[in-house]
Amino acid sequence: MHFKARRKKEKDIEPKAIKEMKRKKKIEENIQETKQKAGKKFKKILLVIILITILYLGISIGISTHTWKSLAQDMILNENSAVIDTDGTTIAKLGSEKKKITIESNEIPDNLKNAYVAIEDERYYKHHGVDMKRTISAIGSYVIHFGSSSFGGSTITQQLVKNLTGDSTDSIQRKIKEWWKAWQLETCLSKDEILSAYLNVIYVGPSIYGVEAGAKYYFNKSASDLTLEECAFLAGINHSPNSYNPFNDNDNEEKIAKRTKTVLYKMKELGYITNEDQYEKAVANVDNGLKFKKGEVASSDGIYSYHTDALIPEITAEIANKYNISQTFATNYIESAGLKICSTQNTKIQNQIVTEFEKSRYVLKSSNGTDTSQAAMVIIDHKTRKCSRVCRWTWKENNCTTI
Repeated sequence: MHFKARRKKEKDIEPKAIKEMKRKKKIEENIQETKQKAGKKFKKILLVIILITILYLGISIGISTHTWKSLAQDMILNENSAVIDTDGTTIAKLGSEKKKITIESNEIPDNLKNAYVAIEDERYYKHHGVDMKRTISAIGSYVIHFGSSSFGGSTITQQLVKNLTGDSTDSIQRKIKEWWKAWQLETCLSKDEILSAYLNVIYVGPSIYGVEAGAKYYFNKSASDLTLEECAFLAGINHSPNSYNPFNDNDNEEKIAKRTKTVLYKMKELGYITNEDQYEKAVANVDNGLKFKKGEVASSDGIYSYHTDALIPEITAEIANKYNISQTFATNYIESAGLKICSTQNTKIQNQIVTEFEKSRYVLKSSNGTDTSQAAMVIIDHKTRKCSRVCRWTWKENNCTTI
């Protein structure tokens, strides 16, 4: 009887154990299924996030690329922007204090173009904005020196980018942006357009920009009339114009001759000079001394009306914000893109203010007899709320001067 009772008890317990196992198994299956569903849901969300990110980056890069190309194409015009008053009269040329003369590509002699390519970027016509051989070498040097050396290795296209943007910071981020912009520039401009733009904006001497102004300053002639050796000289000074300036007090004739002959030799090596007699004649002319003749390159004094002085930072900030560029880039853009900036200045009123303020009755000296009175005036059109004149004056020795 006891045996039968125990077997009966075991039979009652066994189904409960199996039932519990099945219940636990079911729970585990539900948990696993929930995890799988959650995993699939997470993957879908992650995929959507990735796609949105890629789309956002694609749109951002597209906008940035279009903006850069548009700005660069405007800037290669290399023309100062004009500020216009309410009567349509030009009252200022922004950036005209720089000594520069724009020259068309067909007026730049081949010898001058070839000289710059030979000494600055010998694979210029083979790369697409970035010379990978020079770039890898420059990166290697940067890594070896633990970031203490500059990258170097800049192509003519990269140098043009640097000149247009005004960004000369020594950082890997800036260099990567420069590579990207250089490649983009090569997709919208021809090699000749890039080279011509470069030759029109480079620094060649004291406040002098572009090869035409450089030719005028060093030889008192147009770039189109430069001899082979004169072209070589101009290209050779590119990395340090002031140290090769023949009009400085220090004697650098030997330094100039050595550098110029280096450029001539490089031109010959790369096949830009094929006539041996032409080469020998150019070298002989260098040895005999280049015929420098200092010429005058016109520029303005860079002094604007007080109204224009107040206008410039506003326009600069507006352009910088609109295109998401630096203040320096925006300034370069204004000075090169040939914009027509319509100001609210009324020149007639301005002249009347000047005439009135020049009267001696306004000159009041202080008790010490040295300091004089100052005055300021702002005239606003009550109908349009536009400022037609901003002026501040000080008098010294009974003379009226604009601040």
